[in-house]
Formats: sequence, C-alpha cells, structure tokens
Amino acid sequence: MMKLLPALALLLSPLAASAERGALPAFSFTGAAALRAEAPAPAAPEPRPADVVSKSHMHIQTGKDVLFGFAKTPEQFAEASSYWIEILKTAGIEPGAPTYKDEFFTIPYRTMDGRALRAFVAEPKQFPPKDENGLRANMALASKALSGAGLTPVSARVLNLQYSLPTYSILYLVKPEALRERETQLRVLKPGDDLDEGLIAASGVTVVQKPQPWMLVYIGAELGYVGLWAKTAEDLALRVEKRKAFLVGQGKRIVGEKPYAIDHPEYKFGAGLLFFQ
Repeated sequence: MMKLLPALALLLSPLAASAERGALPAFSFTGAAALRAEAPAPAAPEPRPADVVSKSHMHIQTGKDVLFGFAKTPEQFAEASSYWIEILKTAGIEPGAPTYKDEFFTIPYRTMDGRALRAFVAEPKQFPPKDENGLRANMALASKALSGAGLTPVSARVLNLQYSLPTYSILYLVKPEALRERETQLRVLKPGDDLDEGLIAASGVTVVQKPQPWMLVYIGAELGYVGLWAKTAEDLALRVEKRKAFLVGQGKRIVGEKPYAIDHPEYKFGAGLLFFQ
C-alpha cells in the first residue's frame, strides 16, 4: 500500500498542474444555494384584468333602488362596498351609506334624473365556450346595444366565479316602472322551443342577438312564451283561445301565435304563443 502512494501522486500531479494552467477545469462542489441561484426564475403570472370579478362577494346585483350582494366577513363587505361606491361616483351617481347584516349588504344610491340601476348577466350560450375574446366581444355588443337604445351602461365586468360558467355582467341605467316586467331592459328569452322570426318582429323589441333558434337576446319589456299541443287542429284552436283568455286575464298582452306541425304519434298539431308579461 505504501508503495502505491508515490505512484498515485505521480499520476495526479500532471492533472493538477494542467488544472492550474487552465487546460482542465478545476473540480469544485456546487451547493443547493448556488443551484437555485443559477436556475432561471419562474415566469411571473400575468396580471388579471381590472374588469374581471373572480370573488363572489364582489359580484353586485340590483334591487328596486339599491345595489346588493353577499359577503361572509366585514372585510369582504368593506372591499365590495368600497369598490362599487367608487364606480357609482365615477358614473355621477350619489351613493348612500352601505349596510351589512347576516352576510347581506346593500348600497343605496340616488340619480339626478330618477333613473334606476339594473344588472344584465349574460347566458353563457351567447358566446363560444372557453373563449375569452368571444365573451368580451359579446359584452361589447351588448354594451353598444344598450347605448343605442338610450340605456346608459355604468360598468361591464367579466364574471369568472367558481360556481358558474364564465360570463359577464353589465350594470346600466333605465327609466323605472311600477312593474319591473314593463321596464325597457336587456333580457334573454329561452323557452326551449324555436322562436318564430315573425312573432319576434311583431313584438317590436330590439333584437340584440339570436345565438340559438330557441334563444333571443333583446331590449324591451319582458316577453313570455308558451307552447301548446293537440291531437286535432280544432282542439288546438280551442286550447289556444283558452290560454290567450287566461293570459289576458292575468294582465299579459298577447303578441301573436304561430302554428306548427309536430312529429308525434298522437299530438301532431302545435302552436307557440308569444306575449308580454
């Protein structure tokens, strides 16, 4: 063993000399701290746009003459009320003192001309799924339609909440009526049956979008729709007249009716009734 040590030293000495001259890299240990320092820093997450609402307590809704929402803690209430009060002020709307009780909060307000705030929440089927650009384009379309109809948008926010599909909400001003069904608002009608173009035109509402044959996005008073089936044309006519009389008795205004054929072994006659609520 003792004889091997001088020989090993002779073998290693040229390598050491070469390392000193730069011919070979000198061996050294790289610790964990140095490895972390050399590793590239992770990319910073892209900032969320300011118009995206992702926390449920920040989602505002509208009552007859107040804004309202839900917050689990006083801190959440303070965050939401501060945020929406600032939006009201920016729009020239005078906010009142917010209240908070049992996880429910309200923000009263007053407008100079007596108009009231209403909120439109879009049906996700109005735009392509998982397509933020499509969602935002649809939000811009709805905002433009509101302005064109003389309804003033106050805020437009993308809603990205855990309990629902991504959509958007627009807060806007309307002339209030005794019944909210009679107010000119931005609305969605989706009865399930295909909606007849002639009946829609006869209603006089402003059509914003018809994304599906059974869905209508429009501006106007609230529409209602009912479909009726019968075994014979005579039975259908009787049912239609009875339903129309019932609706009128409830204070509804009939727009019109549209008969259609049904592919069914017994019930082959159908009709759709469109009316104002």
